[in-house]
Amino acid sequence: MEGLPKSSYGTKAEGSVEDTQLASNSSLRVILVGKSGCGKSATGNSILCKTVFESRLAAQPVTRKCQVETGTWNGRNIQVVDTPSIFETKAQDQEMYKDIGDCYLLSAPGPHVLLLVTQLGHFTAQDTVAVRRVKEVFGAGAMKHVVVLFTHKEDLGDGSLDDYVDKTDNHSLQSLVQECKNRYCGLNNKATGEEQREQLEKLMAVVEKLESDNQSHFYTNDLFLDAKMLQGGGNGTPEEHRCYLTKVQVHIEKQKQDLKATESRWAPKVVQSIIFFFLMKYFILFF
Repeated sequence: MEGLPKSSYGTKAEGSVEDTQLASNSSLRVILVGKSGCGKSATGNSILCKTVFESRLAAQPVTRKCQVETGTWNGRNIQVVDTPSIFETKAQDQEMYKDIGDCYLLSAPGPHVLLLVTQLGHFTAQDTVAVRRVKEVFGAGAMKHVVVLFTHKEDLGDGSLDDYVDKTDNHSLQSLVQECKNRYCGLNNKATGEEQREQLEKLMAVVEKLESDNQSHFYTNDLFLDAKMLQGGGNGTPEEHRCYLTKVQVHIEKQKQDLKATESRWAPKVVQSIIFFFLMKYFILFF
């Protein structure tokens, strides 16, 4: 992978949503999502084959703001956006909304893939919260563009990632993998040379399959379009920025309410399914 050093809030070359096919061919936009400390920054460095995102062991989150870096893979430009702690249950203050707004600006008009990073063998309640936050930040429809990325693949030893996923007793992880249509991959972020290239080839194969399934459409919504419009104006005046951040807050709150409404509609159906399952089990046992 060849590096193209760049780190800015620069505008993107792609046009409108109608230019989806051209956008897909010219640049692959990736957002790293997940809980703090899961290895997002190290994963970004692995994808770009260079150390551009700060990554180290620390008691507090190292990534303090959104950052975009670029590179190429087999002749195609890649833009990777690293994210701070916006996928957790912390107080939703103005700084968090600013971070979300920056994420939208850096990835407008929308990402082709969201890499949900989690450590192999350590999918916890915090990861489950992060999955919900992805839906609140980007909308439930974004899950069609999510790939689960397991770090610390080396911990498998001679084992298979497919076997690990198939045989896990972690029901939350099982549910996530099913929701993502079995789109997952593993990375050893310490790998170098041929091992690094081989694992990136596997990841890119999953990404290309995702793009094919989505007919090369990237994910977008109204807020991504607002972000692109702000970019088109040279990132706007201070007043335009304040207006944009207000839109961010309103948009996120609406998506949270939409998610709750969807869950309330599905809850009775889930209960009915559980009752039906146990009735069938009882019928088989006694009749």
